Amino acid sequence: MKKTFKAWSKQDKDLDEFLSPGDYIDERLYNYIAEITCPAYCSRDFVQGCDAIKDEGDVLFYMTVHRTGDNRYLYLGILPEFKQ
Repeated sequence: MKKTFKAWSKQDKDLDEFLSPGDYIDERLYNYIAEITCPAYCSRDFVQGCDAIKDEGDVLFYMTVHRTGDNRYLYLGILPEFKQ
């Protein structure tokens, strides 16, 4: 089941509480995560967006999404910052 921006906007939850690693999401939600603030990391298929969710020492963790080869959008979870 795909989670959507519309379904999340009707919830009273933070986005990181609404999503679980491995959830497929719609394109609007993918773009929202990528555009909340300037992405911390952005490549052709991976985006780490939002402000850092947590930090452990000098490592920041961000919401991470991936566009798959078949043009679906996958939420990967809160992952350590990728390096450019």
